[in-house]
Amino acid sequence: MAVLVTTPDAVAANEVPDLDPLIDISGPLPATAADLSATPDLVFTTPTGLVCRKSHGMVTHNVVCQGTFPGSPPGTRSVTLTAVSARGDGPALFLNTAADRLRGDPERVPAVALGVGQKIVFWDFSPSESLVCGIPPGTEVACVLKAANENGPKSGGRPVTHGFVVSAPQSDVF
Repeated sequence: MAVLVTTPDAVAANEVPDLDPLIDISGPLPATAADLSATPDLVFTTPTGLVCRKSHGMVTHNVVCQGTFPGSPPGTRSVTLTAVSARGDGPALFLNTAADRLRGDPERVPAVALGVGQKIVFWDFSPSESLVCGIPPGTEVACVLKAANENGPKSGGRPVTHGFVVSAPQSDVF
């Protein structure tokens, strides 16, 4: 059973890291949201030892990282960011449980060593619809989901930005 740990210090919109200048080491990108279900899962590691996995279900897409999260709530063992198709599904969350089998089968799930100054773009349909993880200088990893709206009937149709930043002295979710 996963227990959610929230943090009162969510990153303000103007503090969302700019991943655009990072070097893109992605492979081919899906052309539309309809193509997302065909994207493969991917494991990536960081120089500081975080292990992250981008995976998907029928319509959900998750980025989960496991490791040490400086300045996060006590007991934090992982962080997760979820999208439904290319729509937001609420802010990222710190979790006090470790993700099961995060690395998966290396024969089926490729692993990439992500370096400082690099990024992986999972999709980029427009300036307001993208999912990117990268390592800006001074951070361990940052993942940012930009969506045209939130999933569900209460979305209001407004663009949303969710994600997380793992960095000393304070890791944040938004």
